[in-house]
Amino acid sequence: MSKPLLFSSCLLAAALSVAAVNAQTMDTAAKTAPKHDTADHDADNTKVNVADRNMNSTTPFDQSNDQAAIDVTAGIRRAVMDDKSLSTSAHNIKIVTSGDVVTLRGPVASADEKKRIEALAVKAANGKQVRNEISIAR
Repeated sequence: MSKPLLFSSCLLAAALSVAAVNAQTMDTAAKTAPKHDTADHDADNTKVNVADRNMNSTTPFDQSNDQAAIDVTAGIRRAVMDDKSLSTSAHNIKIVTSGDVVTLRGPVASADEKKRIEALAVKAANGKQVRNEISIAR
């Protein structure tokens, strides 16, 4: 057998060995992973997002493309994300700026978080009206 053919055969054998080990590892992981019954549980925010179906609710689609509005929204988002005391839910609230109004929506863990986010928004909103529609998760 020639050297290039022998080398190619060895390389192929090594690749197949690695693939077999990976397949076995993935199969073992799938068997030992905890089972989640998705039929009985909605996603965490499914019920909350029902409010977005209301035609009167402010949604991210209402965000103005005006550069000043984008800057206000980005400034508030930055302030919220920089506050490490806030929960993941609080970091993921909706912030929508349209005209002179900033709307805050989404669930947070506590009344303190709701107040904290509103204070951050008022500070970063450059004199715009802040409408706090944040809910407290139960």
